[in-house]
Amino acid sequence: MDWKKIKETVAFKGWRSMLQKTFELPNGKEATFDIVTTGDFVTIVAFTKNKEAIMVKQFRPGPEMEIVSFPEGMLESNEAPEKAAARELLEETGYIAQKYIPLKVFRDAYRTEKQICLLALDCEKVGTQKLDTTEFIDVFLLPIEKLRSLLTNPTDESFTNVGAGYLALDYMKWL
Repeated sequence: MDWKKIKETVAFKGWRSMLQKTFELPNGKEATFDIVTTGDFVTIVAFTKNKEAIMVKQFRPGPEMEIVSFPEGMLESNEAPEKAAARELLEETGYIAQKYIPLKVFRDAYRTEKQICLLALDCEKVGTQKLDTTEFIDVFLLPIEKLRSLLTNPTDESFTNVGAGYLALDYMKWL
């Protein structure tokens, strides 16, 4: 049984937009879903030569709290993920990586964009942040042991990117 899209309308248009998609379900009934749409983005799981994770902390309006994550950013039109990762890592942290390794593409049930996760290795600080006017980002380094603890802490709601962290540690055989 297949889902059949009946219609799609723009409910809100802004930096992030909201679509409403109506489908005929496999049982013949109709249902409308709210879908967030922006654009594809990269998550950069970056490590220094000393095996320290490069982390960022910034206030996020949705949960109204500071969130800890790996550096992330939107792909520009027709931009390759590795190029976007290099640009965003430098802009947000002042670091460059010697090597980028694609890890995984994530999709979300109620979003249109793809989250492209890349591993950035042998990073070194070469400059200062070049932030957008709405970005206020604190950068800090986290040893592998503390990153593992952050990934598994059941009471810490501030860290996102748990899946990306596990993928990187598994790839590097640091679990």
